[in-house]
Amino acid sequence: MATSSFGVTRFMCSTQCLPYFDLYLRKKLTVLSRIVWFYDSSGVQAKRYFGSLYEPILFCVRDPENYTFNAYDIKVSARTGAERKLIDYRKPVPTVYSSSKVPGNVWEIPRVRYRMPEYEEHPTQKPVALLERIIKASSNPGDLVLDPFAGTFTTGFVAKELGRRFVGIEIEEEYVKVGLRRLNIATHFNGELLVKPLKTYDSAYNERETTPMLLEK
Repeated sequence: MATSSFGVTRFMCSTQCLPYFDLYLRKKLTVLSRIVWFYDSSGVQAKRYFGSLYEPILFCVRDPENYTFNAYDIKVSARTGAERKLIDYRKPVPTVYSSSKVPGNVWEIPRVRYRMPEYEEHPTQKPVALLERIIKASSNPGDLVLDPFAGTFTTGFVAKELGRRFVGIEIEEEYVKVGLRRLNIATHFNGELLVKPLKTYDSAYNERETTPMLLEK
């Protein structure tokens, strides 16, 4: 993902591939942070190796002296000050530690689950909360956000909600249709009505599945 605001770029890929990207990008850009997106134990259920419970993200810029980073927009609660109310006695006047802070480079954000409203049928869908933090930090309203592997168009969905412009590239027709629907760009595609598929626990889904059986009887 890239933004037009002073060339901020974020790269996400598998843990196996990232070291190669990292070495290559060092020659092209400045890598400011190596972020770990950590999620729960529903990761790879491996039997002959240690399954991955995280995905790496590279935070890169073209000019390390001139780039967008909106620290205030992405602050999170700081336990030291907000919850534990600890006091910093090193200051001339002892003061409670700040109640908020910029997130570190390990982000614990749940993966998208089937029962979540944002779920789409895609094997590597990224959560809205993850893209929201990235886009808020690295762009301003009106900036252009590019996602060359749009997938379920979560990047575009969040960019639109935050007042950014968006360009998405996707080769798979099924995911293009998801993007057209999620971004409210079109209601039909090649004559097909674009609607979100029903989930198996929806009553309407169950009625649709049992109706043919009743008709056969």
